[in-house]
Amino acid sequence: PLSHCSHFYDNPIQFVGQSAFQYLPKLHTLSLNGATDIREFPDLKGTTSLEVLTLTRAGIHFLPRRMCQQLPSLRVLELSHNQIEELPSFHRCQQLEELGLQHNKIHEIRADTFVQLLALRSMQVLDLSWNYIQFIHPEAFVTLHSLTKLDLTDNQLVTLPLDGLAGLTHLKLQGNPALSEPFTKESFPKMRVLEVPYAYQCCAYGSCSSFFRVSSQWEAEDMSPEEEDPHKRTLELFPGHADNHYDLDADDLQLDLEESKLHPTIQCTPSPGPFKPCDHLFESWIIRLGVWLIVLVSVLCNGLVILAVFASPSYLSPVKFLVGSIAGANLLTGISCSMLALVDTLTYGHFARYGARWETGAGCRVTGFLSVLASQAAIFLLTLAAVQCSLSASCVRGYGKSPSLGKVKAAACCCLLLSSVAAVLPLFSVGEYGASPLCLPYPIPEGKPTTLGFSVALVMTNMLCFLTITGTYIRLYCSLLKGEFSAVWDCAMVKHVAWLIFTNCLLYCPVAFLTFSSTLNLFLITPEVIKSVFLVVLPLPACLNPLLYLLFNPHFRDDFRLLRQKGQDKGSFSQSCRAGDMEKSSYDSTQALVNFSDIDHMCETPDSLGVRPILDSFSFPSMTLIPCQQ
Repeated sequence: PLSHCSHFYDNPIQFVGQSAFQYLPKLHTLSLNGATDIREFPDLKGTTSLEVLTLTRAGIHFLPRRMCQQLPSLRVLELSHNQIEELPSFHRCQQLEELGLQHNKIHEIRADTFVQLLALRSMQVLDLSWNYIQFIHPEAFVTLHSLTKLDLTDNQLVTLPLDGLAGLTHLKLQGNPALSEPFTKESFPKMRVLEVPYAYQCCAYGSCSSFFRVSSQWEAEDMSPEEEDPHKRTLELFPGHADNHYDLDADDLQLDLEESKLHPTIQCTPSPGPFKPCDHLFESWIIRLGVWLIVLVSVLCNGLVILAVFASPSYLSPVKFLVGSIAGANLLTGISCSMLALVDTLTYGHFARYGARWETGAGCRVTGFLSVLASQAAIFLLTLAAVQCSLSASCVRGYGKSPSLGKVKAAACCCLLLSSVAAVLPLFSVGEYGASPLCLPYPIPEGKPTTLGFSVALVMTNMLCFLTITGTYIRLYCSLLKGEFSAVWDCAMVKHVAWLIFTNCLLYCPVAFLTFSSTLNLFLITPEVIKSVFLVVLPLPACLNPLLYLLFNPHFRDDFRLLRQKGQDKGSFSQSCRAGDMEKSSYDSTQALVNFSDIDHMCETPDSLGVRPILDSFSFPSMTLIPCQQ
């Protein structure tokens, strides 16, 4: 007989008639889980003594407005894993103590939903997790003075009303990315366990990361719907279901122990750290000065390289065009670093106030996009430069001509397109730019594993590029050692590309090491060092590459001289005179100089290797060519 308790869990029951449990005045506990065909809340007319009702994993879409009138003695109501979209007013459930509504489709909590629930005793739970709650009325919790545990995990909250929540000891707000408002100690004076969407919201409860301890409370409640056992879930939330009495659970015992201490600690997660700072984005003045130095050098020097390469009247060779394109990519790296430096300056001393908004905002996405676009474009263009040098040697030897500038420009556009695709993928949830305020898709300690696959693929692609570059240049140098092109090959640009390969590959090794270490969960380096690598070592090629060109490549001096002469001669000489002067200055060099445009024409002509008189019939603005020496 249904005299006291009825448990129907672990049975293949799919449907129960709506009036199956009417007029059972002695029934105190009813547990019915997994009846997926139930679409309406059962009619419990006459079952006035029911105290515990568990009806989970069904298809209930709404609760009847007269539910509390039919169940005046109800103390525990568990309705998780249903399809409930709207809640009625529970003001007539005067004895209700615990309410579980997790894993439903609730969109709103109105002002009258929990009004007059004065019977809520201490150490009880209101579970609204895994819903679609976007709005909670400012007075929704005003009458819940005794509520101590509130779970709003994985909803769509933008703000959280604090009226009536001063007595909370446990609060879970993770999974609400739009909820970025900071909290103060005065908001929750009795708080013991706090889980928030962003680590910056924990900064109010301590200034150093060692202060925070990861909470182990409620871990059983974080199980996915597929792995969760409804009966175990019920017993964990409401341990008195089986025998109709309520004992202290592990959380209650832990709370009692904490309250007995004179100075209890607040367990706030996620905890701040080097990648989630409270005060400064750049926590070290060495890093701050280093980033600013990289910004200034990369912007100024790459600008000079671009000006010298593309504004000079001298002949634009394919490899020179690629060097100028690499400078353009490096300039974008400097711009992305300047955005981080600007954020650090504007939020100096109080980064926690704006950290969450920066991570989730458009500025962080733009910074990450520019960073990935620039770094990938630089590596792809460097690969193209090595391949172009090697193909030029092979084509001149085999066909008497080298690849034209137009083909190289088309290949450079393809490199830019591939870089753009790589930079766009994190915007479509393949990787993530907002995993840290650095806005990089690389994995960080205690970061989300969703970014790992993208970063590993990125590093593997770059390592493949560097291996291709190395093999190509080894083959190229073997050809140059034979001396077949000593008179027509521009060794200055060949050596310059070799220096770019060496420095870029060397500086990329720490990034690759950190990525593979995260794959194997072997973070043997402190987070401070990892942050320094991402901020200083990763963008360092952007300022070293132009310095190598400005300081050691003779073509920059020639281009700069031609630009200066062009400025001096502007308005004083005719176009033909200026062309003659420039050509004369090129031929008067003390080095072994060859007209580069004529050589290019010679390489484009099948009979050029044997027909020298053709060179005399051409006259173009030229630049010095540094031939290879045996």
